[in-house]
Amino acid sequence: MINKLRKKLMVMFLSFTMLSFTAIMLLMANNTIVEIRDTEINYTANIADSIAEQIQNVSDIENLNLSIYSIKFQCWVSISDGISKQSSPEYLKTPSNLLINQIKSRSEKSILSEEGVTEENNGKENIQTVHSVVGLKGEKYYGVHSIFNTNDGSEYDLIVICPKSTLWHVMRNYCSWYPLLWLALLALMYLMGHILIGKSVQPVKAAMKSQKEFIASASHELKAPLAVIQVNAETLHIDKSDTASIQKQKIMLEECMRMSNLIKSMLSLASSDAGNWKMDIRENDVDTLLIEAWEMFLETARQKNIRLNLNIEESYSKLSCDKERMTQVLGILLDNAITYSKPHQSIELGAKVQTKQIVFYVVDHGCGITDTEKERVFERFYSGDSSRADTNHYGLGLSIAQEIVKLHQGNIKLKDTSDGGCTFEISIPFM
Repeated sequence: MINKLRKKLMVMFLSFTMLSFTAIMLLMANNTIVEIRDTEINYTANIADSIAEQIQNVSDIENLNLSIYSIKFQCWVSISDGISKQSSPEYLKTPSNLLINQIKSRSEKSILSEEGVTEENNGKENIQTVHSVVGLKGEKYYGVHSIFNTNDGSEYDLIVICPKSTLWHVMRNYCSWYPLLWLALLALMYLMGHILIGKSVQPVKAAMKSQKEFIASASHELKAPLAVIQVNAETLHIDKSDTASIQKQKIMLEECMRMSNLIKSMLSLASSDAGNWKMDIRENDVDTLLIEAWEMFLETARQKNIRLNLNIEESYSKLSCDKERMTQVLGILLDNAITYSKPHQSIELGAKVQTKQIVFYVVDHGCGITDTEKERVFERFYSGDSSRADTNHYGLGLSIAQEIVKLHQGNIKLKDTSDGGCTFEISIPFM
């Protein structure tokens, strides 16, 4: 139980902390992408400004070496003075004329920024716009269109197109360390969670230990006086004509038997908790186990007018198990099935061989168990809702059955019967 609580707390702690860190890292990644995009826009605009400054110092644009912008700055440039036109070599995936058409169409959706610059020589305002344009294969570019005048009054039409980095490129070059950081945080949170949750469950662990010790001590202390009461009740000399006294004696003995069974169950679990259960593992015949369990409850089922069916396959391999304990487990399941079945219903007891294991099953067609209760039926002293409550059951039988199955390295599970009721399956591996 403590381990289950510890696992749940660890899952909750890691889920909350790592979701928080993941959200923070996503915000950081988004900010990085925005910053890179702004940098690329400014980079394209700065190249356009740089070319405009160069043109102020040259007499003829044909003297400009624009190929350097393709080689060094990965941008395509075109400049025109109305008479001649100079362009850097084509290297973009999409022909430059298609991209220029998009830029010059001045679609409002494509404009990322627009800036007016007043020229000092004539006071005229030139407009420089930065566009986002899309190539033929979906690749994206930043394009700057600038019309400006030089000191001598000449007007120039400048186009600068630079590729836009893909999201994968940005993430790979600027956020590649994020996964490593996330894993490092996960390891750190796991270590912290292990320490903090370990300390937080210590009081619960101590309380449960005290509770188990109390149950074990109380069971031992109750066992002896109960035996004395039972023996004395059995040996009372009562006049056979005194039916009232005979009835009282019967009630006393029945209550003593119920108390005795409860104490035996509590002592069994106390012994299991203390690790004192000794298993007598031997090879046993599966069909013998089934037949003996079936015979034990055949008369009880008959008295309630319930049909107890035994399903045995033609042959089983020998099963290494503690025969007494396995019979006890089958008895607990059959007792429950009979208790919660109605007259004229049937119960199936059997076993089937699966890969490397044998599966015992007890199928009833009673009132069934809700999905919510299925998670709790193996808890100690859990008796379910009032429809399944029974004064002769204290909610310990299935807990004992589960402990015994675990000692056989097996598994016990509960599922719904297809036409109503419960099906318990016990898987025991062949050793």
